[in-house]
Amino acid sequence: MRIALTAAFALALTAGGLAFAQGPLPAGVKMANGAMADKDGKALYTYDMDTMKGMSHCEGRCAQAWPPLVAPADAKAVGEFTVINRGGGVKQWAYKDKPLYTFARDEAGKAGTGESVPNWKLAK
Repeated sequence: MRIALTAAFALALTAGGLAFAQGPLPAGVKMANGAMADKDGKALYTYDMDTMKGMSHCEGRCAQAWPPLVAPADAKAVGEFTVINRGGGVKQWAYKDKPLYTFARDEAGKAGTGESVPNWKLAK
């Protein structure tokens, strides 16, 4: 009994430590397989060409292939997540100042495939 309680306590501390290390996540973002995912389980990505803080360089056809992770109109920064403004009054989540996107060819709940495309990285 004592060993089981000790093991359960150690597991709880480890789980709590992992949650703390990840920091708070905004609504609609979760961790899946060591990377960030949207509420449906689609992998999230950052774009290497997004070099200016608070600005996305993925518009038009790019945004069709790489849909931005849209934030609610009243979204506020959460930990290292911030909100940037896109055209048309749309807001987008960013992590460490890098806008977040999904990949149109990815499937919900499956491993992300967009990392094989140059300039796109899984958000971790």
